[in-house]
Amino acid sequence: MADEFEKPDTRHLVLKPKEIVPTDPVARPGDPHAISVQQIHRQNQQAEARLREGATLKAPAPAPVPAGFKRAEFTPATPVAPPGDPEAIKVEELMRENAAVDVASGWSGYREPPKRKSRRLRDFFLLVGPIDLALLCVILLVRNPATAIFGLAGIVMTTVCLAWIMFFVMDDY
Repeated sequence: MADEFEKPDTRHLVLKPKEIVPTDPVARPGDPHAISVQQIHRQNQQAEARLREGATLKAPAPAPVPAGFKRAEFTPATPVAPPGDPEAIKVEELMRENAAVDVASGWSGYREPPKRKSRRLRDFFLLVGPIDLALLCVILLVRNPATAIFGLAGIVMTTVCLAWIMFFVMDDY
């Protein structure tokens, strides 16, 4: 029993000094590979200027395929239409045609029926009212301080719990 409460040997409880090894060298002023906000903004401005001049962005070169694999070949189901193609899909025209068909069918004037008024508040008061009144009657009939404290706590807990269930847990009905 006495061995249990002896002070442990502190030689083994000494913390070693922490060595911090930097992973990246510190960027020196003028280093072309250093990341700087000004360089990022300059690159963005150059890219915007190229886009304004009409220069198209080059597609990136395909990645090399590892040995033992072959490059996936995709054939698009519908080729991309060149600009000005008369058979290209024009979204605005399709929307206008759909709207005309809607008007011709008579469904354009259809409106959803208004959402009916929720009955949650009424049901909440129908549940909480009698329970709180019953607890209040118990408080007034017993006339004991402990009963009053527990009764008031019951009223608060009942009201809060039912409010949580009715207005946060349940969906609108």
